[in-house]
Amino acid sequence: MKKLGWTTTVVGSLPLTNTPENLIRGVKAQINCGIEYPCYPQLVPMIDQFLDPIVDMNVGLVKNHGRFYLEADELKLPKDPFALEYGQFMVEFFKDNPDYRKKIKGWKACLTGPFTLASEIIIPESVVHKPKISLFRDTTAILSYDMVMGLAKMMSRIASEYDKMGADIISMDEPMLGIIVGRKTYYHTEDEALNIINQAISTISRHSSVHVCGRIAPKLRNLLLESNVEIMDHEMTSGYNLKLFDRELLEQYEKTLAWGVLQTQIQWIADSTADSYIEPINHVKKAIHEAVDQVGKENVILKPDCGFAPLLSIFGEEMGMQVVEGKLRNLAQAKQEMEGELT
Repeated sequence: MKKLGWTTTVVGSLPLTNTPENLIRGVKAQINCGIEYPCYPQLVPMIDQFLDPIVDMNVGLVKNHGRFYLEADELKLPKDPFALEYGQFMVEFFKDNPDYRKKIKGWKACLTGPFTLASEIIIPESVVHKPKISLFRDTTAILSYDMVMGLAKMMSRIASEYDKMGADIISMDEPMLGIIVGRKTYYHTEDEALNIINQAISTISRHSSVHVCGRIAPKLRNLLLESNVEIMDHEMTSGYNLKLFDRELLEQYEKTLAWGVLQTQIQWIADSTADSYIEPINHVKKAIHEAVDQVGKENVILKPDCGFAPLLSIFGEEMGMQVVEGKLRNLAQAKQEMEGELT
């Protein structure tokens, strides 16, 4: 399949409560703003989306005060795919709204990666020896290669179903990778980490993606370049990661870089309006020029840094969505205006 490039997408979450009406509102908003690969609106926390159903299966994982605990010596994971309702929603939405399907190039599914899921499962200390120096206070499943690999196989089965439903981009969202892979790789060897990443995306036949926000260490960049992942999705507006990539590197490894050109970490400003937080079109065009100059038009996908869910607690639904729609609309318009400039 031809490498994907010079298009627009989002990371996934929106500042909306989880209702059927808001699922429809969220996907329509993305498409109406001009996003070419909208994602199903991720309206539940990325961990709960996949661990809550396992808790309900009564296989030894329990939830207490919002945290997940393994009450067994092994992590028993379901063999059958689950949490498929979001993809099913997209299929039904486009069936009922064919005009919206005609406006886009494809759609995206955002799944949660195995390292990130494992980091949230607290396990008995008798199961895995906790190292003397650890990044976490609790003993979690991320310490066990077998448990993380088990989660990778589980997520690959789920990804396979989204692939069958027609998702054009399937992302494994892995913020935890940015924490455990720095100057060194914690808990696992680089080969083990690579095996886990490759397993998680192994069933994706179209465009696989891994999203890691925050600062990306050169070691993590190299690990993802060596992986089978097609799209490396990172935050760029902070400036942390601007010099990590160039055209030659991406083309050598046949990767596309999903480059964040919209800020998603937002601080409340007194007496502000939604427009106070929306990048002007010229500002977005400048960021796009920087991306294209560095890695090439054909090697870049334009998107926000991360998800928009935190805006719900800052602004509430209505103003939060005004900010999101303004940002996405300006992104789409900036890209459209630059079509002629960059040919």
